[in-house]
Amino acid sequence: MKRGMLIVAAIWTISTGTAWPIDQIYTSTSEKVYRGKIVSMTATVINFEPQRTGPTEIPANEITRIIFENSPDSLLAAQKAILDNEYEKAIEVLKKETTESNRRELAEEIAFCRAYSTAQLAISGAADPTEAGRQMYAFITNSTNSFHYLKACELMGDICVTLGKFADAQKYYAKLGQAPWPDYKIRAQVALGRSYLAQNNAAAADNAYDEALNIDTPGELAEAQRTAARIGKARCMVLTGKIDMALRSLNEILDRTEEKQTEINAMAYNALGTALRKAGKPKEAILAFLHVHLVYYTQSDLDAEAVANLEKLFTETHKPNHARDMRDTLDDKYKNSRWAKGVK
Repeated sequence: MKRGMLIVAAIWTISTGTAWPIDQIYTSTSEKVYRGKIVSMTATVINFEPQRTGPTEIPANEITRIIFENSPDSLLAAQKAILDNEYEKAIEVLKKETTESNRRELAEEIAFCRAYSTAQLAISGAADPTEAGRQMYAFITNSTNSFHYLKACELMGDICVTLGKFADAQKYYAKLGQAPWPDYKIRAQVALGRSYLAQNNAAAADNAYDEALNIDTPGELAEAQRTAARIGKARCMVLTGKIDMALRSLNEILDRTEEKQTEINAMAYNALGTALRKAGKPKEAILAFLHVHLVYYTQSDLDAEAVANLEKLFTETHKPNHARDMRDTLDDKYKNSRWAKGVK
């Protein structure tokens, strides 16, 4: 059996005239891993020469991970850490890795993993957002043909929101909205809505979420973004005093959402906690925020929001020890976040 496999490998190498670079592409639309050679790459599509069978073009919005041939062990470990939301670990294992690679895509992957991990930590308040912005800006400037480009623009917008640079954030979200895929257009409007909510501009946020919901396209990715828009609209209801409507909407969303949709669930429970707090139901609000903190803690920014609200609610309900624990968590894990600076 082993001899047969070696013969096949040898024939493969000889038929191409040189050793074939085996790249592995993972997608959200197929359980199959595509193996072959990346011929060229843009921000929206990878031209691919499959080893045996498979697509010759793969849209960037379907790609979840690429393992490039000759990827160093540190990069493979960093990619795995990112999938597990272990961003500090990803940065640590890449600390000694340089981007001086003969292959441009490999060098860009190393740079993106660093910038992505730093950005995720900065958005939650665990890293310096100015440094995260510097790294992500460098990637966006130097890697316009990377399949990560549009994701980098979205993250750069999120960093700008963290820094209070809302006009700059809108420029980066606009780049996301120029993508050819409807789910990305929805994603851009949802991100824009979040930026308006960060400014307590309920009217502008509601309009952005309506724009998102008006984009009618099938698929799990699009539906997840529409659900995020519905959660955003419920937050707008809370800001404008429509508490009962917000509670009905959020409970309906949570009834329909699957447990595996961790980000959506965390968003919904935080919004529910906010609505319950405004409704004068602190005990119920505590339970909602605790659900995020105990079950969905890997969603760092959403956990920081839950912890900040829990500190406030525990103070209001005369539980100083619990409040102190929440403050310690904020200071330890999320000290640079806007949530650590106080919750209204």
